[in-house]
Amino acid sequence: MTTIAPWKVLVVDDDEGIHSITRMVFRGYQFENRPIELINALSGAKAREVLAEQTDIAVAILDVVMETDSEGLDLVNFIRQQLNNHDLRIILRTGHPGFAPEAEVIIQYDINDYLGKAELSASRLITSVVVALRSYRDIQSVKSQSQPRLFEPRAELNQRRTNSVACQALLTQVSGYFAQKIQPIVTDSQRLLQFQHKPMLADLVATLNNRTEQLQQLNLLLQDNAIATESGSQQTILATLLDNILRQYTAQARAENWIIDYQIDSQLTETIGLSETWLRSVLMTLLEQAICLAAKTDLSINLSLQQQRLCIEIVGDSSDREQNSSWSQCLDSKLEQLSQSYQGRIEDSNSSLVSYSCQLP
Repeated sequence: MTTIAPWKVLVVDDDEGIHSITRMVFRGYQFENRPIELINALSGAKAREVLAEQTDIAVAILDVVMETDSEGLDLVNFIRQQLNNHDLRIILRTGHPGFAPEAEVIIQYDINDYLGKAELSASRLITSVVVALRSYRDIQSVKSQSQPRLFEPRAELNQRRTNSVACQALLTQVSGYFAQKIQPIVTDSQRLLQFQHKPMLADLVATLNNRTEQLQQLNLLLQDNAIATESGSQQTILATLLDNILRQYTAQARAENWIIDYQIDSQLTETIGLSETWLRSVLMTLLEQAICLAAKTDLSINLSLQQQRLCIEIVGDSSDREQNSSWSQCLDSKLEQLSQSYQGRIEDSNSSLVSYSCQLP
């Protein structure tokens, strides 16, 4: 008789009473005909051991205040950054909301739900765990379907290609819809810039304009840019383009306390014969990749000329590299698509976060 593998749920709390209540709530409970196995850890240190040994844990319910006032939040970073586990669903369950305010934690930490012990009911806890299990199940399903197979029937391969084209078409359509929604906000923020404001309000208006223009350009990355080299100007003023891109990141960089700058090698001419639309997309894709790899790190975009190829390097502190986020994977796909023009390719580099080159006409 085949034994059905349970869903593994890690409960981390220094209060034994909380573990007892959780066991009582989930006693005999099943999700999609699979039982739930509760794994208990009374400290953050024990939780780290369990997480390192058992890589198939679906959900972790973490207390915040344990050995330290931020032990639960430190565990979140341990899971996401050190273990590089982005599949596991994380639920924070705290009895001290003052140490970890919900709005602040949701924004700054990669968690999936936030529960306060004081008003937490059994039904609310079950609902939160079921939603997390369903999300984990869907992630695993997508990953299993995307695993490459050595021998794939031609019919299935063609079907996958058809699905990929359909998916890109849908993504482009959705992006176009959002572009229509974003454009009025951009227009209004630009109109606000035309008026005289008191210093603080003027700064807020400039920040709004930065954010909306950045959102507008990032949304364009989701669209199919296969004809980007056939539209728009085929002459690009490098400094002007880079100034425009960096201006869009001013608000983000200021809020996250990092700096972004650029250097253009003297061998490059002021104007180069590349599509401005295409080069903008490439630069923003590379910049977003660098931010994914080294969040909140000072960055420098360095442009140089080597054997008639434009070389783009983004340099920053690479000590805390992150990988495999959904946005990062989307950026990889976009760069592969863009690289079909101008013989673009990723270059090997140990001295930069990302390195890329393309052929100059």
